[in-house]
Amino acid sequence: MLALVLCLLAAACSWRHEETPAPGSAACHPRDDILRIATGSDLTGTGIRALLIQHWAEERNVPVRIVQLPDTADGQRSQLVASLQAGNPYCYDLVNLDVTWTAEFAAQRLITPVDPGGDDFWPAASKGVRYGDENWAVPWNTDVGLLFYRADLIGPGGLGTWDALTETVRNFRTERDRDVRAGLLTQLEPYEGLTVNAAEAVWRAGGEIVSGEGEKAKVTVDEPRATAGLLDLVKAVGDEESGPGLPVIGASSRHLNEQSSLESFLSGHALMLRDWPFAAVQLAQAEKRGTGENRPRYGVTQLPRTRTGGSAAALGGQNLAVVAGSGHDALARDLLAHLTSAGAERCLRDGGFVPARRSALVGECDAAKYVGGAAPHGTELPADFRRAYDRALRAALEDARPRPVTPYYAAVTREIQQRVDAMWEGDVRPFATELKRALEGR
Repeated sequence: MLALVLCLLAAACSWRHEETPAPGSAACHPRDDILRIATGSDLTGTGIRALLIQHWAEERNVPVRIVQLPDTADGQRSQLVASLQAGNPYCYDLVNLDVTWTAEFAAQRLITPVDPGGDDFWPAASKGVRYGDENWAVPWNTDVGLLFYRADLIGPGGLGTWDALTETVRNFRTERDRDVRAGLLTQLEPYEGLTVNAAEAVWRAGGEIVSGEGEKAKVTVDEPRATAGLLDLVKAVGDEESGPGLPVIGASSRHLNEQSSLESFLSGHALMLRDWPFAAVQLAQAEKRGTGENRPRYGVTQLPRTRTGGSAAALGGQNLAVVAGSGHDALARDLLAHLTSAGAERCLRDGGFVPARRSALVGECDAAKYVGGAAPHGTELPADFRRAYDRALRAALEDARPRPVTPYYAAVTREIQQRVDAMWEGDVRPFATELKRALEGR
């Protein structure tokens, strides 16, 4: 791992890379004056997170170190859990947690309760930081599933429900574009993307994999609607080469993640893509580079909703938490409040993230106050695409749905991935018993 060292004391700001000491070595001194924040990489390319932290450090004359965690979510969680359970040998003060981890860290008292500072967070984001009767983190940036489509080939009118989407795919004439091999591409590789897609399929059918939270949580994956949703997902996946029509979901999705599915969609292999908001920028860039009458054009809308009009879009994102026993508790809380304020989140938005606060979707980034200069901007979206994106994003965030809130989420998602992946091989046995065991930490 690399540590990015920001603004050392009162001298001029300097950046340098440091190798994190090997486990067992003297990684830090608990009483040193460095505030440490552990986080994954900033994939926007704008560096906005580091700029927000750097400016705070300069203003308060506090040395801050950003400890970069592994790129994969599983790697990040494993490293954080191992370190904090071992007594925090790297002296982390703030940790950036995936929305699904907060309950686990709270149950083990690896983090400490915090004041979220306002009530204008998106509803599902607010739920994601609560465990028991307390808030254990503060939403920083958020995410929600969206449906991107080839606007030069289809329109958004037939995509509102799964039945309508399926009909749109079946009615598409493949001679219009011979490169198109599937209706939809998504993330069905056995990792967290598969859990998300399974949950959204179950929600579309009106079911739940797990209903309730905490001690009231109940496994409902074997109930009729949940089973129907999973079977709909499995049956929708088809060979992209068999013809004559298109499969609703291309079988290549079983080997795709967020980035590789986007790359395949950009190559023209599908009518639609289920992905996170980050995809909008790359699609806008691709459309801008295109030339000629046949260049692809892209649109965006909400994911298909339930038959009764409810949401079937999963919440993503990250929460900031203060490490229990931090040697710099007051400073850590001050930095947390700064980074999750509406003003800072407007700058986070301009840097390419989706803000966790409703109020941060509008208004200007006060760059002088929050980053000490010009705020970085992500790629500007075309006007029509921007309007559709903003409309879809806001509507999706209003009623996005969280994945199961449980301190044993790692075991729960692993069980879901293993069993749903096996369904494509014909193993459709009920798995509520195994999932209940995982939910109870057994």
